[in-house]
Amino acid sequence: MHEARLMAENARLRRICDALIERVEESNMAPTAPYAAFQHSVVLAEQVRERTQALREANQQLLEEIEERRRVEARLREATAKAERASISKTKFVAAVSHDLMQPLNAARLFTSALQDAPDQNTDFMLTHINTALRDLESLITTLADASKLDAGVVTAEPVAFPLRQLLDVLAEEYKQMAAREGLRLRYVPTSAVVRSDPQLLNRVMRNLLSNAIRYTGGGSILLGCRRRGGQVEVVVADTGIGIGEDQIGDIFQEFKRGKQAVKYHERGLGLGLSIVEKISRILDHPLSVTSRLQRGSRFSLRLPVATLSAAERRALTPTADGAASLAGQTVWVVDNDRAICAGMRTLLQRWGCQVVAAESLAALRRQVDTRQDPALALIMDYHLDPHSDDGLAVAQRINDGRQVPLPVIMVTADREQPLKQRCVRRGHTLLYKPLKPMKLKLALQQALGQGGVSAPEAPASSR
Repeated sequence: MHEARLMAENARLRRICDALIERVEESNMAPTAPYAAFQHSVVLAEQVRERTQALREANQQLLEEIEERRRVEARLREATAKAERASISKTKFVAAVSHDLMQPLNAARLFTSALQDAPDQNTDFMLTHINTALRDLESLITTLADASKLDAGVVTAEPVAFPLRQLLDVLAEEYKQMAAREGLRLRYVPTSAVVRSDPQLLNRVMRNLLSNAIRYTGGGSILLGCRRRGGQVEVVVADTGIGIGEDQIGDIFQEFKRGKQAVKYHERGLGLGLSIVEKISRILDHPLSVTSRLQRGSRFSLRLPVATLSAAERRALTPTADGAASLAGQTVWVVDNDRAICAGMRTLLQRWGCQVVAAESLAALRRQVDTRQDPALALIMDYHLDPHSDDGLAVAQRINDGRQVPLPVIMVTADREQPLKQRCVRRGHTLLYKPLKPMKLKLALQQALGQGGVSAPEAPASSR
């Protein structure tokens, strides 16, 4: 093969020489000129050969560099894939740990709430401190889980039209009590506006803002209010707290960053609350703004688009029962594979006057009641039951499939993933998150009562 290339090169050079000699002979050169021209052509051919060889070597070096770049890019892609897998694994780990931690928290919250409904002088002081500790731990776990999901990019908004008051009334009532325990007054200005947003994500933003306002206000008041701004509604959380310096306002939305005054004033917290607020507000496309003065207080506001409800949506949202509707004598079924939560739920519901049938599985429930015929106000169902068994949605479906009139289902879980929320919405179930807030549970049961839930108030359910 090499010999063939040399012969081809030799033939090419001969053709060049013949062409040069012919050109020289046709010209008027001196007799010695043809030989000089021949020598010059030989030199040129040698230069061409050398440059061709240099070009081949450069081309080979370039090919080697391209191959090396390909290997580097392959290693980078592999490293990126590993990092993405690690991020997903971290998110799953945080979610799993959060769920496991929420279980005992949920049981503790139920017991302390039951005791607080009828406190005495010996327990009230201790219960207040226990509840504070549980609330702080719950906040840390929830914040960690939220931050992990936002970083993983798995949080998406599902905006719907709803009356803003439906969300804010509940928050105002809950945070009024929290503020009162800290010696603060929470003023609430309700609104009749209908907005378009994701209620779950908006609820998280408002909780972070209200918690911060209470945490960093030593005395005075907090305002939760709304006002129209053209085609938008501005939701405001303002306080008379420690405030933020103008030079620090840009930093408070960064992760693990808190104002200097905040660090001195309150040691608890991860510095993630406002970072989460800012990220969620961008996902919702709700402009967020803040004004503040040191030792004078802060004012955070969100702007939400105004929406309209159809006639059918208005009828569905019209309350049919007084918010203070009594649950006394109403029978409630509870299914949760955690014995402590069953006991805590029974204690809390009995404080409200309910007749409670609690079981750790569907089979255990059926040993106590006839799930096809016995009346009940609602079914409180845990989503994550024993491994290798049906989840709470499947169990609730099996119960209701055998009934002429399906029971209202209150699904309780620490799983905050969107697919579960969508499945509950499609089935018309109420979804509550662990650690369970008793007021939300009570409102859900009162809503079931207002929708025509029927129970047997005269006697507890019989055992079978």
